[in-house]
Amino acid sequence: MSFLLSTAKVNKAIFFGLLISPTIHSFGQQVVYKSSSLSVSDNTVKKSYATVNPTPEIKNLNKDLLSAPNEVDSKVVIVAKTAPLGLDINYVPFFGGYTKSETQLIDDEIFLKDCDKSFTSRNEASDFFAKMGWQYLEEGQKDQSIHRFNLSWLLNHHNVDAYWGLGVVEYQSGSPSKAIDILTQGLELGENKNYVMMVDLATIYIQMATNKPNAVLEIANAKKLLETSLDLQPGYTTAWMQMTLVEILENNIDKAWETFHKGYDISPSEINLSILGELLSRKEDPKKIFKADR
Repeated sequence: MSFLLSTAKVNKAIFFGLLISPTIHSFGQQVVYKSSSLSVSDNTVKKSYATVNPTPEIKNLNKDLLSAPNEVDSKVVIVAKTAPLGLDINYVPFFGGYTKSETQLIDDEIFLKDCDKSFTSRNEASDFFAKMGWQYLEEGQKDQSIHRFNLSWLLNHHNVDAYWGLGVVEYQSGSPSKAIDILTQGLELGENKNYVMMVDLATIYIQMATNKPNAVLEIANAKKLLETSLDLQPGYTTAWMQMTLVEILENNIDKAWETFHKGYDISPSEINLSILGELLSRKEDPKKIFKADR
């Protein structure tokens, strides 16, 4: 059958424009965003937010980085410093690593004790606040999202979701290098088995590769992550779409068509139409399944 390129068949995924180079078209690429399939199950959320703290917003509920649990194992270690006047550290990833005041430390202890009363474990509480972080991020409330991910991390320094969410926030805030550092740490905490997170990280490398002339390292890092992701889950169509982008960046158009078709064979509804459009502008589909709508 033939496939006519049409906006009526837009992928269900959310896209953002990805400029590969000044000489080629703009791709619509999946937003770097945690897969809902790996979200915390609603079954784990046994307490409402109000049971943790009845006030509309939690204020200064942070624990000093130097005394927080699992600090020795955490890689998010920033030299102690005082927060600038007027800065609310709740809305800075990992609280900015700033030294806490005595009042803030007391508030942290109250928050942790409230969680101990309301949840069966701090890990469960951490999962709950991470879930809230994703919800706020989806709604576009970035500050509230950062706050909840920070609280999730405060409760459990090894919660991969906290790193994942804060990495996404940094990326969306225009700090891809910081996002890469945070997501890499999260992957290591998860023993490099989170294939969806790998694709998110690869996506950032791909985006960075589009903004520099010689992006050999970025492309290599993206390809390695995607290969590992596909080894873990060969049926993940998004990974095949992103691998297609890498092949296009390397000007391997025949190979790009191969990877695109692998993703299409797995899930036709999840293909990226913008990537398909770019491929069709480079070369006709070798399998004659797709053709441009002229």
